[in-house]
Amino acid sequence: MHEYFPLAVLATIIAGVIRTSVGVGAGIALTASLSLALDPRLTLAVMAFLQIGFGASAIGHYWRKWETSLAIRLIGWAILGVILGTWLISVLPLDWTRRVLGAGLAVFAAIELIRREVLIGNGGFWGSGAVAGVASGIAGSTANASGAVLAIHLKRLALGYDAFMGTLSLVVMGHDIVRLALYGTFGLLTREAFMLAALLLPFVFVGGWIGTKVRNRVPELVLRRLVLSLVVVVGIMLLR
Repeated sequence: MHEYFPLAVLATIIAGVIRTSVGVGAGIALTASLSLALDPRLTLAVMAFLQIGFGASAIGHYWRKWETSLAIRLIGWAILGVILGTWLISVLPLDWTRRVLGAGLAVFAAIELIRREVLIGNGGFWGSGAVAGVASGIAGSTANASGAVLAIHLKRLALGYDAFMGTLSLVVMGHDIVRLALYGTFGLLTREAFMLAALLLPFVFVGGWIGTKVRNRVPELVLRRLVLSLVVVVGIMLLR
């Protein structure tokens, strides 16, 4: 891994920037980068540790700016999804799971991009957060795509940017804590994964700080389109 470490550091910084400026795609982008040098299970284990760092960085920047009741509801559904997703890792080929997930993300985000209006409100089963929460848990535990699914759901609600980022960060953090515990139960958290994650963790916070500076320079409409475009791109990446 040592010959790939500088690239891993760069990828980690960029992922940190994405997490605090756009709010989605950090986990998927870094997962895709690390998977070029590591086997899939080691990559997921490293990301399970690093996602805690991503979450702490994002929550620190958007402390108490979340919608508490909405976040609690989504975390509850996400935990169910994490349980299902971790089980899927143990019984299904990981590549097959990623490809199905990638296709779903790319198609849904593309539909949202071409819509002429954004639906606002909490009506319906999707609006209740049940589908979004469970789907985000499954997506996060199998391919670090929890934020991508949640962002699509939260962008349909009447939230300001800080509330969107705060709620997204809190829910993903809760999801990642549960995922870390379940990965440990399934024996996925190796010493090698922990050591590599510890080396990369400081660069998560460097990227997070840079991301807050980027966010202040980009209009909200541009950020929304960037979020959805990024989801399409990373969804296609997962098809490989």
